[in-house]
Amino acid sequence: MKCAGHTADEKRALRRELIALRKALPAKDRCAADDRIFAMLKPMLDKAGAVFTYVSAPFETDTRRIIDYCFDNGIPVAAPVSGDNEMKFYFISGWNGLAVGGFNILEPVNQDNEAVSDESSICIVPALSADENGFRLGYGGGYYDRFLSGFNGLSVVISYSALRREIPTEKHDIRADISVFG
Repeated sequence: MKCAGHTADEKRALRRELIALRKALPAKDRCAADDRIFAMLKPMLDKAGAVFTYVSAPFETDTRRIIDYCFDNGIPVAAPVSGDNEMKFYFISGWNGLAVGGFNILEPVNQDNEAVSDESSICIVPALSADENGFRLGYGGGYYDRFLSGFNGLSVVISYSALRREIPTEKHDIRADISVFG
């Protein structure tokens, strides 16, 4: 279900509001929310053939525990590299396979092993906010919308409950299959 009448300007204003709110969340609340999100994701991770996930920055919903869990349990992990208007995922086998790249985030150093999704793949999708229908508000680049349009597995958006909102959507927005809030 899409919300009628929302503009790109409204999304920009909501992004500014949500970034400020997320930065103001107490660390203990973020940590507790990250714990709840991980607990809800763990059964899905155990069934995954591969996990496509962003590498969280300190202010984002945590994926580092998810990545560690996958490494510890032999679940293949792929992380994104964003280029000119597109994003590709590459398999990593450890933290030493990452370095600071574009947008000042950790990206795979070795880009020889591109990850291709299948029905057993899970993509953990970042969001400033999301709603129960899988619509998300990201950072505005459209990278995940373009990537998810060709993703063959299960897409899961993760976000903090304190930031849950009705999401203004546009025609190009791709909804995640599942929303997980902590």
